[in-house]
Amino acid sequence: MKRKYLVGAGVLVLLCVPVLLKVTRSDPAQAVDVEAIAYHDIKSSILASGHLLYEEQVLLSPEVIGKVSTIFVKEGQHVARGDLLMHLDDQSYRAEVAQQEAAVRQQRIAIEQQQLNLANQQNQYRRKVELHKMKMLADSAIDDARYAVELAGIDLRNARSRLEQVDAILKQARERLAKTNIAAPIAGTITALNIKVGETAVASQVGIAGSSLLTIANTDTMITEVNVDEADIAQVGVGQEVAIHTAAYPEVAIKGTVLAIPLSPKQNATAQGQGNTSLARNYNIKVKLADSKGLILRPGMTCRAEIFTASSGKSLSLPLQAVLSNNDENTELAPKKGDKKTRIAVKTENYVFVIKDGKADRRIVTLGLSDDSQQQILSGVAAGDPVITGPYKTLRRLKQGERISVDGAGAAAKSKT
Repeated sequence: MKRKYLVGAGVLVLLCVPVLLKVTRSDPAQAVDVEAIAYHDIKSSILASGHLLYEEQVLLSPEVIGKVSTIFVKEGQHVARGDLLMHLDDQSYRAEVAQQEAAVRQQRIAIEQQQLNLANQQNQYRRKVELHKMKMLADSAIDDARYAVELAGIDLRNARSRLEQVDAILKQARERLAKTNIAAPIAGTITALNIKVGETAVASQVGIAGSSLLTIANTDTMITEVNVDEADIAQVGVGQEVAIHTAAYPEVAIKGTVLAIPLSPKQNATAQGQGNTSLARNYNIKVKLADSKGLILRPGMTCRAEIFTASSGKSLSLPLQAVLSNNDENTELAPKKGDKKTRIAVKTENYVFVIKDGKADRRIVTLGLSDDSQQQILSGVAAGDPVITGPYKTLRRLKQGERISVDGAGAAAKSKT
């Protein structure tokens, strides 16, 4: 009998041991990284890509067709406005001018003849009027004389009109002759010389051989032109600070400011070529370089621009990874086939975890501006609060009231509470 009691007691002990262990055992503390919230200057920005170019740059094209007879400059040479750069063969244009000058002289002679004719008809008319008064001429003779005078006047006016016409043609011929001398429209440096002596310059808007002569640029007017998407253009304003990173010097940030914003967008040529009806539109923003820092910059270099659209000043901020959201809970799940249950939408909240008495304390926060690494906190935490920043795998599964352990530098932030 006594043996049966001992066996029963042993079984009862075996059943109670796991329950006692579960009750008495505490959950292990979660190892986390901690950072005290502090004040930082946060600048909100947008990214854009583009290239360098000269603001004052002129691509010279011929306005008349002709063979290049003389080139007075070379690439890299500085020229002043009005300097003669190139001369085209003008033999045919000189002959045209001479022909039109002869036509003008001939027409002036024709005017003199018409003037003499008009004067003669007027004299004859006056004599016939005197004879008519003496009843020596019929009325019809007077009418014929009057008609002859009016006709001579019309011929004189026609001759003068033809003189104006040949004068205009002569002016055009002289302008074409003058265009055989290519002069510099601006002061600058010859950055490209695209034709040689003996080649034919062709007046054309199409990029065929001979349609481009040379390029002049003011090398002191280097700017950046970047493409900003239409979704971001509303945030961009003239005078905003810009950080420019060129492909040649990716580690160096060149300071600049927004110089001009176009009124109309530039359509994406790639999308247009593919027949896409929803064309992407970009705005070509011009950025003035404040200081090139002695770098050797050349037009055409590609670059990346960070346009700072807003600044928070000195404000409380945290690393981006420390801020969590319940967006996942705020999304209605599409019901599966035969399943009528859906997740009820809740108000979107942003929160962080602060260490309090060795445990995770969930705090609802209000967010402000953000940059690549920091998020401005408007309310919910105070300066110096030890905020859990990671690891993300632990942070995203962290619950209110869980025990926290902090190692290393994070312990210093914890000790401030």
